[in-house]
Amino acid sequence: MLWMENMENVSEEYNQNIWEPNYAFENEEYSWAMDELYDNDCSSSPDGAPASASLSNSNNILSERNRRKKLNQRLFALRALVPNITKMDKASIIKDAIDYIQQLQEQEATLQADIMELENNNNNNPKNHDLPMLLTSKNTNVFDSPIQLLQLNVTPMGDNTLLVSITCTKRADTMLKLCQLFESLNLKIITANLTVVSANLFNTLFIRADEKEKEELKMQIQTAIAAFNGPQTPPITI
Repeated sequence: MLWMENMENVSEEYNQNIWEPNYAFENEEYSWAMDELYDNDCSSSPDGAPASASLSNSNNILSERNRRKKLNQRLFALRALVPNITKMDKASIIKDAIDYIQQLQEQEATLQADIMELENNNNNNPKNHDLPMLLTSKNTNVFDSPIQLLQLNVTPMGDNTLLVSITCTKRADTMLKLCQLFESLNLKIITANLTVVSANLFNTLFIRADEKEKEELKMQIQTAIAAFNGPQTPPITI
């Protein structure tokens, strides 16, 4: 019966680590630090180790702990960029990110091939040259739909980096307006990712800014969206 209780404990710990990645990473750091402290105590001479050696060991432990903390923060940020995460362990997050990058590269190659095909068709058929004029005509209101913001989060990631996550309804010109919006704010964008899922757009950006600017940046984005939408659009409440 003892082995059955052990198996239940292992299963419970496994499930908890899968669904609580923050706890799993932090627990790993804590275990490592405790092991280091235990090893240092056990390896000390009977007369006691010098104070300088003990201080050096403590500094090494703190440095390694900070390094692992930064690594975990970057893994969390990477996980936020990848839409499909199979598991929450470090190896799976990196593997899923690589697969996602390869998928984006394949989509890029497909889009470039489609663009080349369209350009060739336009060259062979001069009548198609009137299509851009129709799309940009003042008589059409295809590009007049407002940005319908569903969710806006600004999260500090450390190292003067903010993670901006925007979810909005997919419309004809939403993608174009979002690009113009961020360009107008003159943000120091490190990386940006745009994902389309069903009828929604998920825009994730890493921005170089101080953590103190979190609320101010969120207000600037809301104000910019309201300005793009125009006075006839109801105010944003996020």
